[in-house]
Amino acid sequence: MIVKLGKFKLKEDYRLEIISIYNLKGGVGKTTSTHSLAAALKELGKRVLVIDIDPQSSLTFMITDEKLKATTKDVLLELKNVEESITKGEQFDYIGSTLELTLSELELNNTYNKESILKNQIERSLIHENYDFCLIDCPPSMGIFTLNALTVSDSLIIPCQCELLSLEGLNVLFQALKVPTKKLNQKLKVKGILPTLLNTRAGISKDAYEMLIESYNDYKIYKPIRVNAKLGELGIDKRTIFEIDKKSNGAKDYMEVAKEILNG
Repeated sequence: MIVKLGKFKLKEDYRLEIISIYNLKGGVGKTTSTHSLAAALKELGKRVLVIDIDPQSSLTFMITDEKLKATTKDVLLELKNVEESITKGEQFDYIGSTLELTLSELELNNTYNKESILKNQIERSLIHENYDFCLIDCPPSMGIFTLNALTVSDSLIIPCQCELLSLEGLNVLFQALKVPTKKLNQKLKVKGILPTLLNTRAGISKDAYEMLIESYNDYKIYKPIRVNAKLGELGIDKRTIFEIDKKSNGAKDYMEVAKEILNG
């Protein structure tokens, strides 16, 4: 079945796709992209679950300021199952995080089969029946939390800020991905690179974007996310970019990327 949306044709596919949003470098729009892509997919009629597996818990802050009944710490320590840890949201459902997740790192590192805890928890859950997409916001490191995300994921979206330093960091990232891909999840694919924070008025930003396209033409390069002040308002009153300003460049850009995701 094909659902038409304007000039786009979206494939109707009820198989859950788990996507990690990841980069070794911080400040590249990783959390903003996770939040806004989840909101865009929801706007397109998809059932979305997001998992905040970053101890900094920035994604959770963007979503809510309420006390959580359970967090990713509970899931990874197997104190609660996935269903017990999901919080129902107005736009999308989520498993939130807190700084306490950091305290579980040492305990997890001493656990048998430590990289597969999230995978095993998800395989025992019903989220494959209840959601179309699961987006995981990863920390900017290759630690135990990220390894759990990569082990369970079908694919990976890499946000990359349109600046030369971020571009150089991609080489290190792809090198770092080789071992977990080979040892933990050979089916993991890079779904695409997402250029972020493109300043159309700055020549160096546009140059970095063009270099990204030229240097990584073996990968899918999504349409860029332009610098937009409205995206900076995420978290203030817990609204999505589409609730803040549906006509903003931020909303338009993330909607375009979400449509690209749905079209494979």
